[in-house]
Amino acid sequence: MKVQARNNLLRKLAGSQWGARTHTMRTTGIALCFSTGEYACPVWSQSKHAKNVSVALNDTCRIITGCLRPTPTNKLYLLAGIAPPEIRRRVTTDIEKTKQIKDERHPMFGHEIANTRLKSRKSFMQTAKELHESPQKARLQRWQDELQPEELTQIKQQLPMGGHLPWPLWKTLYRLKAGVARTKANMVKWKFNGEDDSCDCGERQTDEHLLSCTMSTAQCTREDLILTNTNAIEVAAYWSQHNI
Repeated sequence: MKVQARNNLLRKLAGSQWGARTHTMRTTGIALCFSTGEYACPVWSQSKHAKNVSVALNDTCRIITGCLRPTPTNKLYLLAGIAPPEIRRRVTTDIEKTKQIKDERHPMFGHEIANTRLKSRKSFMQTAKELHESPQKARLQRWQDELQPEELTQIKQQLPMGGHLPWPLWKTLYRLKAGVARTKANMVKWKFNGEDDSCDCGERQTDEHLLSCTMSTAQCTREDLILTNTNAIEVAAYWSQHNI
């Protein structure tokens, strides 16, 4: 799949030793991967195979954010500041429907919808609706209405606070925000380690424990992570050195 091939290029950018800026990662992901995954989507978005494209774009957001595979997908898109593929495809389909209705240059301008005999034939002309606002506002509004995410961060089509940080630090910060990091408890759960899930401080090393561990140079709360203040950055910097 073309999206997966472009994901490999994005992985090389994320894994480069000279470092990758977070804005560069997001822009490259949208330009290379999302543009390919949405090409001509009004035609095929109703297909049952469309979910395969969404899976590849999930990987794109994992690479952009540096989050691990067990991270819930709704948190991935919040942290990447990109609307989910299903919403982006529906808005793109509505844009095409609007052009078909209003633009005389459109090849299907004035075309009347014919009755279909097969249920599998789902033309965008039957399922889409005219768009009365900008695509950016439409994506944001549908994202807010349909997903109802947790209070991880505000829904925005841009990177959350912390995007100015170096890639290793930013990646660790996002894993702390998502609540899925390489803690010893998770490594035992995923069967990568034995049965020892204790931290160096003696307590069980869970995702919540990372925020209050006494071995760290600072402690923070979930609110600090959302604000990305000094305490949150210091905690992320400490655990970044431990490859969490």
